[in-house]
Amino acid sequence: MAELISPQKKLTPQEMSDFESIFSVSIPDSFKDHYLKINGGFVSESDVEAELWGLPVNGFNPIKHGKLTIERLIEDIHEIKPNNGKNGVWGYKQFVPFSYDLGGNIIFISLKYDDWGEVHLYAPDGGNIINIDSSFTSFLRRLYKMD
Repeated sequence: MAELISPQKKLTPQEMSDFESIFSVSIPDSFKDHYLKINGGFVSESDVEAELWGLPVNGFNPIKHGKLTIERLIEDIHEIKPNNGKNGVWGYKQFVPFSYDLGGNIIFISLKYDDWGEVHLYAPDGGNIINIDSSFTSFLRRLYKMD
């Protein structure tokens, strides 16, 4: 099974609670469970070459610990505004930018009412939004090839 390598310091339940409190709505339990087990990390080149990953994810941003944390990304990316207005705009703290693909594009969980919990990819250079999955749980199943 594929594994993330080089994670950051393990989160405590209190740190996860503090992280969740920065948003006005709850974040998916599956996201919290995943980050309490492993805080960020990268895909290993050997796992990629062995085709163990089900999605082209390059790594997960950590919470609280590390250089480029989710909290820092939230402060740096105030909104996600796709070129086509189909999905609307994700305002400040309406998304959790937790991961990135091989091209450095942001993968995030939506916290908006109409698509809460869905996982999307945002390609800022083209302003495109691509729906990856309907939930974080489903995203992890595809990523780790559990189905």
